[in-house]
Amino acid sequence: MDNLAFLTSPDMSRAKLATNHVIIAECSGLKKISVRKLIDKNKDDLEQFGILSFEMTPLSDSRGQKVKVYQLNRNQAMLVMTWLDNTEPVRAFKMALVKRFDELEKELQARQIARAVEKPQGKTLHQAISEWQHYPRHGKTWHTIFRTLLATVATGQTKKQIFARDTDWRKEKPLLDLITAEEMARYRSLENIALAMILAGSDYEPIKTAITSISQAPMMITA
Repeated sequence: MDNLAFLTSPDMSRAKLATNHVIIAECSGLKKISVRKLIDKNKDDLEQFGILSFEMTPLSDSRGQKVKVYQLNRNQAMLVMTWLDNTEPVRAFKMALVKRFDELEKELQARQIARAVEKPQGKTLHQAISEWQHYPRHGKTWHTIFRTLLATVATGQTKKQIFARDTDWRKEKPLLDLITAEEMARYRSLENIALAMILAGSDYEPIKTAITSISQAPMMITA
């Protein structure tokens, strides 16, 4: 059920809910080419609900040959479903697809809210670092150093691995736009610890040790 629909990007600033015509065909017991032709025929109607996106995906049984795979947003997918015969597989898939879109929509909203809540707190940390007695040693890079430290501990991944969640390198995006709502909650808890230690006058190494050690123990999340 989880693969019926998906987020188009791990970057929460531009992620959209979508499914594709291959999923619709396979789950409805139809031929992929038939669903694709149905979309081609009704392209103008579908584009009233947004840009009709597609990817050129390699065929598994051919050498270098690619096929167009349409990506459909929620409204486009529901419109396509109304054009299909109401067979038992189609009816079951309609219900499952609606539920999956609802789940993803809640997940997307949770991650976007978590990101929005974090931003004002980030300004407080930014100000604390700027006024920190150890700040001049490395200049403005301290802000990046702290955010990278907190994000890598919160996710359990390196900075490179976090950025690798998004394969679109055409646009630079903040590191924190690529982490989940659960990871953002851990990030905020770690941020509070770092902020408190900075305000207490601690140097970087003790802060790093304290933050890193938390990754080796269960994280206590506070609201």
